[in-house]
Amino acid sequence: MSVFEKMTTGLAKSRDKFKESMNVLLGRGPELDEEFWEDLEEALILSDIGGAASMDIVENLRGKATRQALPDAYAVLDLLSEEIQSAFAEGGQDILDGGPAIVLFVGINGTGKTTTVGKLANEAAKAGRTVILGSADTFRAAAIEQLEEWARRADVPIVTRERGSDPASVCFDTIERAEESGADLVLIDTAGRLHTSDDLMRELEKVVAVTKKRAKAPVHTVLVIDATTGQNGLQQAREFDKALDLDALIVTKLDGSAKGGISLAISHELGLPIIKCGVGEAIEDLRDFSPEQFVRALIGDFEEMDLQEESELPGDRSAGSSLRPEETPTASSEEPARALSWAEFVELDDARKAEEAAKPKKHFWDKW
Repeated sequence: MSVFEKMTTGLAKSRDKFKESMNVLLGRGPELDEEFWEDLEEALILSDIGGAASMDIVENLRGKATRQALPDAYAVLDLLSEEIQSAFAEGGQDILDGGPAIVLFVGINGTGKTTTVGKLANEAAKAGRTVILGSADTFRAAAIEQLEEWARRADVPIVTRERGSDPASVCFDTIERAEESGADLVLIDTAGRLHTSDDLMRELEKVVAVTKKRAKAPVHTVLVIDATTGQNGLQQAREFDKALDLDALIVTKLDGSAKGGISLAISHELGLPIIKCGVGEAIEDLRDFSPEQFVRALIGDFEEMDLQEESELPGDRSAGSSLRPEETPTASSEEPARALSWAEFVELDDARKAEEAAKPKKHFWDKW
């Protein structure tokens, strides 16, 4: 299963909520009145995109509708995918793919920080980077052993200290070891910290400060956030950014989240680029984040070829159709695949669900 397919599956609940809102919205007619804009903003907020991002997206669409003299709601929705994509903060490519760098990974327990560090180490080592790991999570049981196992799998060195040691000292030792060995990428796992605890956050501030003071290479602080936390994840990100001045985000568990839209809310509000996303447990399931794929999965802006790869749907229009349901499509089979309009997607998605519901239920013992 591709990254896009996993993301599409994971965001199905958010997409269904959005689709229901859009059906209600378009059911009242195609007029671009005040009620349309208010309902569109509400639909985005209900998809966990967040109030600030939703408001900016709708205001930008309003401006385009005026400047381009868009005739109706269908024309506005054809611009929605592109507008949501542009709401993501850009940049961050140099953090992991640029020159020498030291990257500190922060976040609360359970977000997948240690696993993320291990997967990144494996990826960078295979790409020819000289990587070294630092296990500054000296508090959580088995955290050091877990990162040691990832270091073994990736065949990269790791710096550790006994459990209960000062995490800042681990960072210091890791940087010294990196300079001695000529490593060009230092990945440091820090202890999970509750954003609601001032004492714990001050301790993490010390870790970041010591690292930046000791390092000669650029230091980046990356927040690992669990997509399933929804609006709570936004509050986490605010507190971590306030204390540590974050540089980027990595979003995990996008393959099983009903609240994945929060990724956009965090990126947009805090101006933080998402550099990687996790869509599964396998080592290859940590991938570069694509705003285009994320938005397509979130709101159902699929290409025809994507839907056809998953299943042949009844009533599928091989030649495509225009943006308005009342118009009849005319196109040759040689035309390139194009994005489906919202009305087309709803029809295809409903047909897929009806087909799946009609299939006889499979039992686990059938394969015996």
